[in-house]
Amino acid sequence: MNRRPSRLIWLLATALLAVACIPGGENTPTTDPPATTVTTAAPTSTTTVQPGTTASPPTSALPAVDFETASCGELTGALLCEAYELIQRHYVDEVSDDQLVEGALAGLDPERVEPGNGVRSCPLPSDEFLVLCQAIDDGMYDFDSAEEAAVAGMATLALDPNSSYIDPESLALIQEEQSGQVEGIGALVATEEEGSELSNNCQVISPTCRLRIVSTIEGGPARAAGLQEGDEFLAVDGQSIEGWAVDEITSMVRGPAGTDVDLTFRRDGEEFTITITREAIQVPVVDSEMVGDVAYLRLNIFTQNADEQLRGELGSLLSNDPAVLILDLRNNPGGLLDTAVEVTSQFIAEGLVVTTESPESSTPYLVEEGGIATSPELELYVLVNAGSASASEVVAGALADAGRATIVGENTFGKNTVQQRFPLSNGGALKLTIARWLTPNGHDFGGTGITPDVSAEIPEELTAAEIVSEVLGPLA
Repeated sequence: MNRRPSRLIWLLATALLAVACIPGGENTPTTDPPATTVTTAAPTSTTTVQPGTTASPPTSALPAVDFETASCGELTGALLCEAYELIQRHYVDEVSDDQLVEGALAGLDPERVEPGNGVRSCPLPSDEFLVLCQAIDDGMYDFDSAEEAAVAGMATLALDPNSSYIDPESLALIQEEQSGQVEGIGALVATEEEGSELSNNCQVISPTCRLRIVSTIEGGPARAAGLQEGDEFLAVDGQSIEGWAVDEITSMVRGPAGTDVDLTFRRDGEEFTITITREAIQVPVVDSEMVGDVAYLRLNIFTQNADEQLRGELGSLLSNDPAVLILDLRNNPGGLLDTAVEVTSQFIAEGLVVTTESPESSTPYLVEEGGIATSPELELYVLVNAGSASASEVVAGALADAGRATIVGENTFGKNTVQQRFPLSNGGALKLTIARWLTPNGHDFGGTGITPDVSAEIPEELTAAEIVSEVLGPLA
């Protein structure tokens, strides 16, 4: 059975790279791996978000409550107001206040929100949010903890699956991950919703939303401990992960190299707990090899320095004067859009790479000068599958539209959205889908993916020589 991995997640101690997603830097558009993110090559402006500007509602319009109310326009530093304004200004689709309130209320999990004294002053983005403050007051929650939970609920439950709230601790781990090295266990995971053929289309673990191992990194502690594809994640240090968001699980599993973490899994109906010692793990970004006169180059993820690593490996391959180059993007969940543009620019000399479209604008991203493999005499093949998402699809789509490459493999994931990460005053961030992208010829592959020129199922475990044989036939 072919499952379409939506947001593949690196538990590089559990680092989340969303297949989709590597989130981009502050105020940098990204295309998450159907859970990642791609940053674009075009310059982006820094957005300074002020608290909301909603006018104070008439007192007579609000029911009697035993706490004060204040419109966002009268407040500074209210996390709820910051998040509301960001969503209203930047989210790609219209979303009603009722939807946001519903998501915020769902985020008030009594087991996750700290107890306290309820509400003294209620920040109101609009009248509809009074019911949220009333729920916080009735539950006698700590307001700061409840406000953060409500923001997480709005982003995770009221918006699309690629939008989310990132707490300060998780944000630090994501930034570390984007550097290409993390400390953790070295495993790739994805969520699986019961009854769905897609993975990572759910974000909060429940009896119908499960988290499973997809693969482990060679030489990493997860592989050494015997973790296998399909193992279902159940608990961290004895705490059940049910009700946790994936980012929270990532934060719990990752940690300093040399420290231990107890992880509980289910395999073939049997539960087992293992202790794994975390290690510093280099994200395997690029692999390359010459097979006869064929250059094989695999790109695993679009990190901040992936384009530099790819260019270096590409230069070494080209010094052998290959007749054919195979660029392998299978199971590459995406990453930074800037990197996708720069990678594409290594293979075509000019033209358009991708266009992003938001409700306010359409932005083209052009080829960067200086590519080293642009000669049409170098035959280029790009390998893709259902795990090729986001930035991978940007590259494959641009090269296909330019007539530069033959696309080989299976339909890609079909993620055509762009995310941007906005800093919040508490040190966390809000990641929002701000646009959708189109290939140079105007194709929108959202939901369907890129259809290859040559259909082929290429097993993941094949060697470079075997992959070349699968693509080109037996070497002479």
